[in-house]
Amino acid sequence: LQALKRKPDLFLCSNLDVKAVFQCGVLSLKFPEAPTVKASCGFFTELLPRCGEIAPVGQVVHENGKMLLQAVLEGVGGQASRSLMDHFAEILFALNKHCFSYLSVW
Repeated sequence: LQALKRKPDLFLCSNLDVKAVFQCGVLSLKFPEAPTVKASCGFFTELLPRCGEIAPVGQVVHENGKMLLQAVLEGVGGQASRSLMDHFAEILFALNKHCFSYLSVW
């Protein structure tokens, strides 16, 4: 999360597997530890607004965003602690704002 905030062009690096980073973030949303889930939610709320400006991020979100949406809905549906709902809502808001065309398909 800090790397994304401070140096977003890191995601343009050719030897960074953006898909793997994305999938690790999705898996982290399902962890039982609240701080881990909060950090993952923060990561996605920083990542999703960059879909349009960083091509590799846009591509990964296009191809794997359904997996993210499913993990968020599972968390909201009872898999995660109620204290984390605001964090999941921020991801849904970011998806709606920055990836609306994909969201309606997923």
